[in-house]
Amino acid sequence: MEITYINSNGERLTIKQAKPYFLEKLDGTGSIRNIVNTFKAPEQDGAFYVSSTLDMRNITLEGTIVAEDANKAYELRKEFLKFFSPKMSGILRYRDRQISCIVEEAALIVSVRERIPKFFLSLLCPSPFFELLEEVRQELASWEALFEFSLEIPASGMEFGARQPSQIIALDNIGDVPCGCEIIFRALGTVTNPELLHMDTNEFVRIHTTMSPGDEFHIYTHFAGKRVINIIGTTQSNAFHLLDTNSDFFQLATGINNLRYDASVNLELLDVSIYYRPQFLGV
Repeated sequence: MEITYINSNGERLTIKQAKPYFLEKLDGTGSIRNIVNTFKAPEQDGAFYVSSTLDMRNITLEGTIVAEDANKAYELRKEFLKFFSPKMSGILRYRDRQISCIVEEAALIVSVRERIPKFFLSLLCPSPFFELLEEVRQELASWEALFEFSLEIPASGMEFGARQPSQIIALDNIGDVPCGCEIIFRALGTVTNPELLHMDTNEFVRIHTTMSPGDEFHIYTHFAGKRVINIIGTTQSNAFHLLDTNSDFFQLATGINNLRYDASVNLELLDVSIYYRPQFLGV
């Protein structure tokens, strides 16, 4: 049993069944409370089901601070409280998953044996889902290099790159629930009105503009994090006004998602990439 916590300052602490912070109990990484909303009419037996949502996740850790003497235990206690400051957010990593959280309570219980005080840590996760440690990257449209060094060019010539033959790609969300994604449109030349269509739902994202070589658009479809960013060189700007009014910030359903990219002009000069983190109900 081992967890790693990274606070918002970038500091990292691993707690496991070893000195100096000996982890004895970890709770809250499994099931999540489901909040069911119902409507009840006068004199009705039972109720009408309306909807249900998952509550926030609460993860608790309990353990012992193991030190050589009381002075060392005192220093470790101070470091523990400073690291798990309730004024900072953080990321908890467990097994091959991670989850964003804030410190709800960091408590120390000092007994007569000051050399081995107990600790208790309560972490509140506003989003209850665990995610993969690394984002999944999927190239929908790109050029594949076909040469390597040492390079010899035959008399008949050679191809230096190949374009993916299809505009459609099947993307697999291995998570337990739908998730948002980051869509990147990158122009290799002049491209007009790039778009990405989710063929299973007919939802799409379209940018009304003409892109110049090197221009990029980043569209984020995450819940509570929707935005459109235009990158030209080293300059970033808000490009929400260029988004087609019928566009949807679609989510990637669990399982296979069939996506198709397009453009009004110069489709072959458009690169499209998607980044996403599958989400899980527990670890």
